[in-house]
Amino acid sequence: MALGSVQAVESAAYQATAAGTHAAAHAAAVASGAVLDYGYRAPIGALLLLVGLGIFSRTMWVRLRLLLAGRPETRWDLVGERIKTLLVVGIGQRKMFKEPVSGLLHALTFWGFCVLGIRTTMLFVLAFAPEFALPGLLHAPYDLIRDVTEVVVLLAIMGFFYRRLVQQPKRIHYSIEALVILGFIGGLMVTDLLYDGLHHGGLAKAGDPRALELVAHAPVGGALARMFATSSLAAPTMQWLGEVNFWIHLSIILTFLNLLPISKHFHVITSLPNVFLSRLEPKGALSLIDRIEERVEQGEELGLGRVEALSWKQTLDLYTCTECGRCSVNCPAWNTDKPLNPALLIKDLQAHLYDEAPRILKGGGLLATSGAVTASEVEEAERAMPPLIASINPDAIWACTTCRSCSEQCPVMIEHVDKIVDMRRHLMLTLNSFPPELKVTLKNLETKSNPWGIASSKRDAWMKGGDVATLKDKPDAEYLYFVGCAGAFDDRARQVTDAVVKVLQAAKVEFAVIGKKEKCSGDPARRMGHEYLFQEQAKENIAQMNEAGVKKVIASCPHCFNTIKNEYPQLGGKYEVVHHSQLIWKLVQEQRLNLTQAQRLKVTFHDSCYLGRYNDEYEAPRSALQAVPGVQLVEMERSKQMGMCCGAGGARMYMEEKIGTRVNQLRVEQAMTTEPEVIAVSCPFCLTMVKDGLKEKGIEGVKTFDIAEIVAMALPAPAPEVAETPVAAAEAAPPAGAA
Repeated sequence: MALGSVQAVESAAYQATAAGTHAAAHAAAVASGAVLDYGYRAPIGALLLLVGLGIFSRTMWVRLRLLLAGRPETRWDLVGERIKTLLVVGIGQRKMFKEPVSGLLHALTFWGFCVLGIRTTMLFVLAFAPEFALPGLLHAPYDLIRDVTEVVVLLAIMGFFYRRLVQQPKRIHYSIEALVILGFIGGLMVTDLLYDGLHHGGLAKAGDPRALELVAHAPVGGALARMFATSSLAAPTMQWLGEVNFWIHLSIILTFLNLLPISKHFHVITSLPNVFLSRLEPKGALSLIDRIEERVEQGEELGLGRVEALSWKQTLDLYTCTECGRCSVNCPAWNTDKPLNPALLIKDLQAHLYDEAPRILKGGGLLATSGAVTASEVEEAERAMPPLIASINPDAIWACTTCRSCSEQCPVMIEHVDKIVDMRRHLMLTLNSFPPELKVTLKNLETKSNPWGIASSKRDAWMKGGDVATLKDKPDAEYLYFVGCAGAFDDRARQVTDAVVKVLQAAKVEFAVIGKKEKCSGDPARRMGHEYLFQEQAKENIAQMNEAGVKKVIASCPHCFNTIKNEYPQLGGKYEVVHHSQLIWKLVQEQRLNLTQAQRLKVTFHDSCYLGRYNDEYEAPRSALQAVPGVQLVEMERSKQMGMCCGAGGARMYMEEKIGTRVNQLRVEQAMTTEPEVIAVSCPFCLTMVKDGLKEKGIEGVKTFDIAEIVAMALPAPAPEVAETPVAAAEAAPPAGAA
């Protein structure tokens, strides 16, 4: 029946007051029983809100107190950059689209919730003001958007059910809670559409001439209302059915709200704040521990050994984990059967935090500062807390390569690596507990300032026969070339050092090196958790560099590059730092390198984690390779942001790999799918790991080169030396008998 036909059968109550206002007609219809009296809504709505929001507030108050009990941490700087990150990663859901299908489903659901937030608020208002409606200019477009959104979200929910129950991807685990939440979201969409159809259809059948006009711009709700208005259902029956959907909708909202803080879906509340407060540049810098000696002498525990050592931001991270598994399926340790599962690590920390919450809140946080407990009670409560570190498998802590793939993939910007390194710091500095093989490495770093224990006097041995100046000889050089331990001592890496020097000299770059007095950058010590040793080495390098007036630094090792660029500023060393791949590409662009010797090679490039994910440099190495005539660059499936670690980061270079498959072997398998002639790298650690991986897999005929070596091979061949003729030699010889 059309709208005009519905209005033609208006109820007697509406007809009797046709000359009066609509409000008077509606009142008469209510009095006659043709239309429900919605006055009953207010007390029920008030009760629901009181109970629902009361329980929610109590739960959230405990969560907030637990958050505030964490150590202080500054995350309120760079507001403009944080807003940009929030819009792109939080609202824009950029990271979700790393998996296009599931990302689209999640983004549509999230955006749908944002759109439907207005509707949810309106429904609560309707409990107290049944005649409330959006102003005319907003009403029509919002109804259209809302209806379309609800249909889209319903389709997305069906897609999620299919993924979880039928496809069951590796990273998704069967979860009743997840299915219930999906059911809730779908229920919200269905009940809202049915409320629109039944409520307005019932009013239309009762004779309200405005009923269908109110949903005229809602394609689904309006269609349902017109259908119900012509059905055999009585008008009061339809209105009561509409009321059932109305209250189910509000009950689902309040139940959902109270499930959030006690489930993995807490991220619905915390994800946007966590993204806003996430680590910004430099993301490659670990936090600095100050006054280490003093604090150790005072018996203070360092690092993350107990939950009360968590910062408030680390606690927020634990609240925000969605258990999506993106971190785990991209973790090199987990993919080679190590006991480290980044998602489970976060959930284990969260579970321990919740278990200890009563004692934390009794012994610290707001209660302690308010004077509700005495100082002795606080101290006793802290002593009673079991170590967090005891709840985590040590093999999981030491399996981490600190590649940051977990954080790169995490859609809510959780910082996994910082927590793992903080736990290593506790094991190393407080408990003196670490893998036995690191004892030799630590001793070598302490006594010789390199992981292999080679005498410091041999650090400049690679320079023999080369025309390379030291800072002492050339203090005004434009660049300091920081060679690093591998570049100075490792036989294979020294070939890369020679290639870098050759390229720099060919481009007439003014540079110098520190020489014998260069120390380890400190990266291995810091990543294995020995913060004190890192600071000692870094301070010595910084003192030399500052004394020489160094302004610009070249580093061949991405670990040295990251440390000098992002972490030395914490100790007073601020320099303009470039990786050799970046400088080579710059020199090519400036036409300072003449690459004429074609290298007809099929090359696949392995991204270094500390150059790529830590410092967002993916293009310079590739551009430098492609500048070499004859090079054909082919990409691995896992490349750039999705690239996989070689297995050497996080001081794993100096630890035995006894559990599961070797990471470098898996990475070599991935590289070999491109059928390369050369696997190119930009890191001495990667060079060693890929070379060893090829050997371990028995793969012959595939070579491993640093990009500097490939570029150096493309330089013009040096002019052959002209041998002296006997005449020339005789002419040059001094006269007989000359002194």
